[in-house]
Amino acid sequence: MTNKNYKTANYSVAIELAKSPNDVFSHLINLKKWWPEDFEGEDIKLNSEFVFTTGDSHYSKNKVVEFVPTTKLVWLATKGIRKTDNFEWTGTKMIFELTPKGNNTILKFTYDGVVLENESERLVQICDMTVKEMFYNFIINGKGK
Repeated sequence: MTNKNYKTANYSVAIELAKSPNDVFSHLINLKKWWPEDFEGEDIKLNSEFVFTTGDSHYSKNKVVEFVPTTKLVWLATKGIRKTDNFEWTGTKMIFELTPKGNNTILKFTYDGVVLENESERLVQICDMTVKEMFYNFIINGKGK
């Protein structure tokens, strides 16, 4: 983190799904079907590595650092750069936690890393869209990106 315009961000969003934790988790790890960026890499499991890209402007190399089926998935951005403004989020964690609630599952997503000071609202919008729209539509309607 070399830019003085960065700040630490820890934003969480949660949704309740009428699905079992097993069903939610099996959909969750199918990132190539629902994550908003292009996915390239291994199947999601502990220590697997993968890359997200959006055209030529966005690159993120990631490694799964926690993998507890039906309970938790965490990956770490081992290299993240937005080339349009050199924003770097290396070291940021994406955390997914699943909690049973009766016959339903609560899926909580947390972005734990850095953000540009003037992009806090944008981070909230992107996290909300990713979970409340993209993942929700994938698991409920079977419609990926």
